[in-house]
Amino acid sequence: MKTFISNSPKETQKIATEIISDISAPFIIALEGNLGAGKTVFVQGLAQSLDIKEAVNSPTFNIFKIYKTKHKTIKYLCHVDAYRLNSEQELRSLGIDEYIEDKNTLVVIEWADKVKSILPSNYLLISILTKSEKKREIKIERKNKN
Repeated sequence: MKTFISNSPKETQKIATEIISDISAPFIIALEGNLGAGKTVFVQGLAQSLDIKEAVNSPTFNIFKIYKTKHKTIKYLCHVDAYRLNSEQELRSLGIDEYIEDKNTLVVIEWADKVKSILPSNYLLISILTKSEKKREIKIERKNKN
């Protein structure tokens, strides 16, 4: 497990850009943290690293958004917000499995603790803990369910 301290949204985004070099599709990033912790800010940092020019914001009402990247191996970013979901089945009914299984797609799930059964055997868990108004502790851990 790696632990980082961020003192601003820009630092949180920078941490996200640093980990993208270790990520290859198909891969899932499960994000956990309280409301306002910086989960979407983290995804924005990933999007910058993947050279996505569109504005990336939380897909709370859409549940997920797909972004085309200019990255050499990761062609798509699937950004999921599970906050409003009542079950994993709701996400499955929207076709998330197609993106999870796609070798060209990086899937990032905010509020991943709400849809744990959808997570594959290997994924990256990123927990963002609020330490103060601006300070965040970001824990990054590779998970293997096997």
